[in-house]
Amino acid sequence: MFKFILLGIVQGVTEFLPVSSSGHLVILQNILGISKDVVFLDVVLHLGTVCALLVFFGRDILILLSKFITAIYDILFRGKLFYIWRYDDKIRLCVYIIVVGAITGFIAVWGKDFFESQFESVNTVLVSMFIMSYILFSTKGLDSGQRYLRHLTIRDAIFLGLIQAVAIIPGISRSGITISLLLFFNMDKESAFRFSFLAAIPVIIGAFILKLQDTQGVAQNFPFLYLSSGFIFSFLSGLAALYLLSFILRRKRGFYKFSYYCFLLGVIILVLKMSGVL
Repeated sequence: MFKFILLGIVQGVTEFLPVSSSGHLVILQNILGISKDVVFLDVVLHLGTVCALLVFFGRDILILLSKFITAIYDILFRGKLFYIWRYDDKIRLCVYIIVVGAITGFIAVWGKDFFESQFESVNTVLVSMFIMSYILFSTKGLDSGQRYLRHLTIRDAIFLGLIQAVAIIPGISRSGITISLLLFFNMDKESAFRFSFLAAIPVIIGAFILKLQDTQGVAQNFPFLYLSSGFIFSFLSGLAALYLLSFILRRKRGFYKFSYYCFLLGVIILVLKMSGVL
């Protein structure tokens, strides 16, 4: 059961902190010797982090859904399309989230075979960790930008959708690379945090559903206690990671320091690989 608790904690912490959950799980599963029904185990652990995301952003999700439903009614029965688009920033945010999800989803489906092959490669994780370290370190000199959620444009959504697809590669942190991109686009750090994760929710849920379809009849291979332990610790650690990252970005400093961790982990993976452990 300890293995499942450990995997749950690692999944929860690394899913939201800018250090790549997929990269950690690929390495950890190799070290722990877990190879059977890995997809199903990943689904259970991801369910924990999905629930953490829904709890943390619950209020935002409800507001956006309410706004979106109201806007559809106003457009269909009141002809307020142009008025809503011009004056309602939350409706524009909903549209941009859909654009991000559509672009990322299309690339994920189109490149499915390529992305899946990368999860079998420790070399991919190794290279990606060093790339991620460089990207995060590049944000060091960036002060908090002057653009907020109401200033988002279709350009931001398109680039975020493209770069989020890159994060499917193990070792590339989705939160790290998307928040970094938005900071490069002069976004306020807290706004970058919120847009990065709100835009990720449909993608993460979609990936969870697709993975779930590949796990039919596998649940009985794992004791329920083990699976529930992995889920609970994934949920709790994921929630803690979201609060921690939000706190770091609100203080407007320290985000780039995750680059040190990525670089160190890359060195550790390199040493383990050269010594034959991986």
